[in-house]
Amino acid sequence: MSRQDSSERVWDIIEKVGVCMLTTRFAGGLRARPLEARPDRAASLIWFVTDIRSRKDDEIEAAQDVCLVFIDAKEKAYLSLTGRAEVMHDPAKAAEIWKKIDDAWWDGPRDPNVCVLRIEPLTAELWDGPASKAVAIYEFAKARITGEKPNLGENRKVVVQLAERRGSKRRADGGREPSAVYRRFWEAVRTRQQVVFSYGGRHREACPTILGYNKDEREAVLVFQFGGESTTRLPPGGEWRCFQMEGVADLRLRRGPWHGGARHSAPQPCIRHVDVDVNIPETLTRDRPLAFGSPELRPPRRSS
Repeated sequence: MSRQDSSERVWDIIEKVGVCMLTTRFAGGLRARPLEARPDRAASLIWFVTDIRSRKDDEIEAAQDVCLVFIDAKEKAYLSLTGRAEVMHDPAKAAEIWKKIDDAWWDGPRDPNVCVLRIEPLTAELWDGPASKAVAIYEFAKARITGEKPNLGENRKVVVQLAERRGSKRRADGGREPSAVYRRFWEAVRTRQQVVFSYGGRHREACPTILGYNKDEREAVLVFQFGGESTTRLPPGGEWRCFQMEGVADLRLRRGPWHGGARHSAPQPCIRHVDVDVNIPETLTRDRPLAFGSPELRPPRRSS
C-alpha cells in the first residue's frame, strides 16, 4: 500500500468510525475519554465539540500532545493517531460542526460552556486485519501446529506521516501550503490569543500581530514579545520582534491579556506579504490561512 493509499485509508476509518478515545496527559498520568470526531479531510484536521467544564482544556494547555484511537470492529481495523491539540473558544466554528445530538448537552453552539477542540494529526499507526473472523481463527490454529506466524493479511501495521512538523509543502502550481506551525500562529492572530514558544533555544511569550511571508518568501510573524527570554535584553515593557516559522519549536496558544506595545512610526519590515493582521478586520474573516502566492495576500498597511 502506497503512502497516499495508507493516508486515505486512515481518513476513511476516521470518517466511518466517528467516536474515538482521546488520551491526554495530566499530573497523575494519562486520561482517556470517548469523543465524537468531526473530521475535515481536506484540511487534515479533526475537530470536536467539548465542554470547558471538563479538564481537557487545562490538560491540553499544559501538554498539547494527544492520542486518538479509532476501532472498526467489523473490519478489524485499529487506528492510533498522535497529534497536537488546541482548545478554541470559537462559537462560529462550533456552529459549523454542530450536530443535532449536541443539543442534548448544550444550549446551542453559543452556549458559554461550549468550546471546540482542534487536532492536527501528525502520525498514524494502522493495524488493518482481515475482515473474516473465520480466517483469523484458522491462521492462529495453523500457527500453533506449524510454529509459523499467522498470516493475518498484508499491511498488518502501517505507519503514516500525516503532517510535517516543520516547513511547508510545495503545491503543484508552485505555491506552498502553510506549515503546521504557521496555521497555529494564524489561529492565534485570528482569536487574539497569546503564544508561548521556543526560538533560538530561548523561551518566548508574545502576542502575534501580523502573519504572512517575508521578502525571502519565508513564513514569518511579527509579535509583541512581553515575556520570556531574548538574545538581546528584553525591555521591561516588552518589544516588537520578528520570527520565522522554521525556527519555532514547542508552540502553544493560551488565553490572556493582549499586549500591543507602542504604535510604529515607520512601516514594519518583517512581513512583505500579509495574510492576517489584527488591525485589518477583513483579514480575520477567512476560514483558513493563505498559501504563499495567493492573490489575496496583501502588502503591509501604512502606519498612521
